[in-house]
Amino acid sequence: MSRRVFLALPLPPAAQSELAAHCAPLTAAAAGLRPVAPAGYHVTVHFFGNLDAGGLGRAHELCRRDTAAEMAPLRCRLTGLGRLPRHGPARVVHAVLGGAAAVTDFLTRMRAAVAAAGFPVDRRPPLPHVTVARVRRGHAWTPRSPLTWAGAWFVLDRLVLFESHLGRAGARYEPLATRRLGAS
Repeated sequence: MSRRVFLALPLPPAAQSELAAHCAPLTAAAAGLRPVAPAGYHVTVHFFGNLDAGGLGRAHELCRRDTAAEMAPLRCRLTGLGRLPRHGPARVVHAVLGGAAAVTDFLTRMRAAVAAAGFPVDRRPPLPHVTVARVRRGHAWTPRSPLTWAGAWFVLDRLVLFESHLGRAGARYEPLATRRLGAS
Protein backbone atom coordinates (compact mmCIF):
# COMPACT_ATOMS: atom_id res chain seq x y z
CA MET A 1 0.00 0.00 0.00
CA SER A 2 1.38 3.41 -0.94
CA ARG A 3 1.02 6.64 0.99
CA ARG A 4 0.91 10.20 -0.43
CA VAL A 5 3.58 12.18 1.46
CA PHE A 6 5.51 15.44 1.44
CA LEU A 7 8.03 17.39 3.52
CA ALA A 8 6.97 20.88 4.63
CA LEU A 9 7.60 23.84 6.90
CA PRO A 10 4.24 24.52 8.61
CA LEU A 11 3.30 28.10 9.46
CA PRO A 12 3.01 28.87 13.19
CA PRO A 13 -0.55 29.49 14.49
CA ALA A 14 -0.23 33.32 14.58
CA ALA A 15 0.85 33.39 10.91
CA GLN A 16 -1.96 30.98 10.00
CA SER A 17 -4.49 33.34 11.63
CA GLU A 18 -3.03 36.41 9.92
CA LEU A 19 -3.12 34.74 6.52
CA ALA A 20 -6.63 33.38 7.04
CA ALA A 21 -7.86 36.90 7.88
CA HIS A 22 -6.41 38.26 4.61
CA CYS A 23 -7.79 35.35 2.56
CA ALA A 24 -11.32 35.12 3.97
CA PRO A 25 -12.80 38.01 1.92
CA LEU A 26 -11.04 36.80 -1.22
CA THR A 27 -12.19 33.18 -1.02
CA ALA A 28 -15.73 34.19 0.00
CA ALA A 29 -16.07 36.47 -3.05
CA ALA A 30 -14.56 34.16 -5.68
CA ALA A 31 -16.78 31.17 -6.50
CA GLY A 32 -14.03 29.44 -8.43
CA LEU A 33 -11.60 29.13 -5.51
CA ARG A 34 -11.21 26.11 -3.21
CA PRO A 35 -9.55 27.51 -0.07
CA VAL A 36 -6.95 25.59 1.93
CA ALA A 37 -7.80 25.22 5.63
CA PRO A 38 -5.54 27.52 7.70
CA ALA A 39 -4.22 24.54 9.69
CA GLY A 40 -2.82 23.27 6.38
CA TYR A 41 -0.81 26.39 5.51
CA HIS A 42 2.80 25.37 4.87
CA VAL A 43 5.82 25.88 2.63
CA THR A 44 6.34 22.67 0.67
CA VAL A 45 9.93 21.43 0.85
CA HIS A 46 9.44 18.35 -1.34
CA PHE A 47 6.38 16.48 -2.62
CA PHE A 48 7.19 12.77 -2.88
CA GLY A 49 3.81 11.61 -4.16
CA ASN A 50 2.80 8.02 -3.47
CA LEU A 51 5.51 6.03 -1.69
CA ASP A 52 5.71 2.35 -0.86
CA ALA A 53 7.08 1.18 2.52
CA GLY A 54 10.73 1.44 1.37
CA GLY A 55 10.31 4.96 0.00
CA LEU A 56 8.41 6.01 3.10
CA GLY A 57 11.30 4.76 5.26
CA ARG A 58 13.76 6.86 3.24
CA ALA A 59 11.47 9.91 3.56
CA HIS A 60 11.32 9.40 7.35
CA GLU A 61 15.12 9.23 7.43
CA LEU A 62 15.34 12.54 5.51
CA CYS A 63 13.19 14.20 8.16
CA ARG A 64 15.35 12.78 10.96
CA ARG A 65 18.71 13.62 9.34
CA ASP A 66 21.00 16.24 10.72
CA THR A 67 20.58 18.34 7.55
CA ALA A 68 17.57 20.09 9.10
CA ALA A 69 19.17 20.24 12.55
CA GLU A 70 22.19 22.05 11.08
CA MET A 71 20.00 24.79 9.60
CA ALA A 72 18.80 27.71 11.68
CA PRO A 73 15.09 28.49 12.01
CA LEU A 74 13.88 30.72 9.17
CA ARG A 75 12.58 34.24 9.81
CA CYS A 76 10.05 35.53 7.28
CA ARG A 77 6.72 37.28 6.92
CA LEU A 78 3.69 37.32 4.66
CA THR A 79 3.70 40.18 2.18
CA GLY A 80 0.75 39.53 -0.13
CA LEU A 81 -0.95 37.13 -2.49
CA GLY A 82 0.10 35.96 -5.93
CA ARG A 83 -0.87 33.37 -8.49
CA LEU A 84 0.73 30.34 -10.10
CA PRO A 85 1.63 29.92 -12.80
CA ARG A 86 2.52 33.55 -13.33
CA HIS A 87 1.42 33.39 -16.97
CA GLY A 88 -1.66 31.71 -18.41
CA PRO A 89 -4.64 30.54 -16.37
CA ALA A 90 -4.06 30.59 -12.62
CA ARG A 91 -4.21 27.21 -10.87
CA VAL A 92 -3.08 28.31 -7.40
CA VAL A 93 -3.45 31.42 -5.23
CA HIS A 94 -0.48 31.68 -2.87
CA ALA A 95 0.91 33.85 -0.11
CA VAL A 96 4.16 35.59 -0.93
CA LEU A 97 6.93 35.35 1.67
CA GLY A 98 9.13 38.27 2.63
CA GLY A 99 12.60 37.23 3.79
CA ALA A 100 12.38 34.35 1.37
CA ALA A 101 16.13 34.23 0.55
CA ALA A 102 16.78 32.13 3.67
CA VAL A 103 13.82 29.89 2.81
CA THR A 104 15.09 29.50 -0.77
CA ASP A 105 18.53 28.52 0.58
CA PHE A 106 16.90 25.98 2.90
CA LEU A 107 14.84 24.51 0.04
CA THR A 108 17.94 24.28 -2.17
CA ARG A 109 19.93 22.46 0.54
CA MET A 110 17.03 20.10 1.30
CA ARG A 111 16.57 19.42 -2.42
CA ALA A 112 20.19 18.21 -2.54
CA ALA A 113 19.51 15.92 0.45
CA VAL A 114 16.34 14.59 -1.23
CA ALA A 115 18.29 13.86 -4.45
CA ALA A 116 21.10 12.18 -2.47
CA ALA A 117 18.45 9.92 -0.90
CA GLY A 118 17.52 8.74 -4.41
CA PHE A 119 14.31 10.68 -4.98
CA PRO A 120 13.68 12.63 -8.20
CA VAL A 121 13.71 16.42 -7.72
CA ASP A 122 12.32 19.35 -9.66
CA ARG A 123 15.03 21.10 -11.66
CA ARG A 124 13.30 24.50 -11.59
CA PRO A 125 14.54 27.00 -8.98
CA PRO A 126 12.61 26.79 -5.70
CA LEU A 127 9.75 29.25 -5.28
CA PRO A 128 8.92 29.57 -1.58
CA HIS A 129 5.20 30.15 -1.15
CA VAL A 130 2.15 29.08 0.85
CA THR A 131 -0.82 27.79 -1.14
CA VAL A 132 -4.03 29.39 0.15
CA ALA A 133 -6.49 28.31 -2.55
CA ARG A 134 -6.73 26.27 -5.71
CA VAL A 135 -8.59 27.56 -8.76
CA ARG A 136 -11.33 25.17 -9.89
CA ARG A 137 -11.15 23.93 -13.46
CA GLY A 138 -13.06 26.12 -15.85
CA HIS A 139 -12.77 29.18 -13.62
CA ALA A 140 -10.46 32.15 -13.94
CA TRP A 141 -8.93 34.13 -11.10
CA THR A 142 -7.33 37.52 -11.52
CA PRO A 143 -6.92 39.86 -8.57
CA ARG A 144 -8.86 43.10 -8.96
CA SER A 145 -6.24 45.11 -7.11
CA PRO A 146 -2.77 44.50 -5.68
CA LEU A 147 -3.03 42.16 -2.71
CA THR A 148 -0.06 43.24 -0.64
CA TRP A 149 0.54 43.94 3.03
CA ALA A 150 3.40 44.00 5.50
CA GLY A 151 2.70 41.11 7.83
CA ALA A 152 4.24 40.35 11.20
CA TRP A 153 7.54 38.49 11.22
CA PHE A 154 7.40 34.83 12.25
CA VAL A 155 9.75 31.86 12.43
CA LEU A 156 9.55 28.59 10.52
CA ASP A 157 11.24 26.19 12.90
CA ARG A 158 9.88 22.71 12.13
CA LEU A 159 10.39 20.33 9.22
CA VAL A 160 7.47 17.91 9.07
CA LEU A 161 6.86 14.78 7.01
CA PHE A 162 3.12 14.79 6.28
CA GLU A 163 0.80 12.22 4.79
CA SER A 164 -1.88 13.85 2.64
CA HIS A 165 -5.38 12.39 2.79
CA LEU A 166 -7.52 13.69 -0.07
CA GLY A 167 -11.29 14.08 0.36
CA ARG A 168 -14.31 16.03 -0.80
CA ALA A 169 -13.70 18.70 1.85
CA GLY A 170 -10.08 19.13 0.71
CA ALA A 171 -6.83 17.61 1.87
CA ARG A 172 -6.15 16.69 5.48
CA TYR A 173 -2.50 16.50 6.53
CA GLU A 174 -1.31 13.96 9.10
CA PRO A 175 2.17 14.54 10.59
CA LEU A 176 4.34 11.41 10.43
CA ALA A 177 7.65 12.83 11.67
CA THR A 178 8.94 16.21 12.88
CA ARG A 179 12.42 17.71 13.18
CA ARG A 180 13.13 21.09 14.77
CA LEU A 181 15.43 23.31 12.74
CA GLY A 182 18.64 24.11 14.57
CA ALA A 183 18.06 21.38 17.17
CA SER A 184 20.73 18.69 17.15
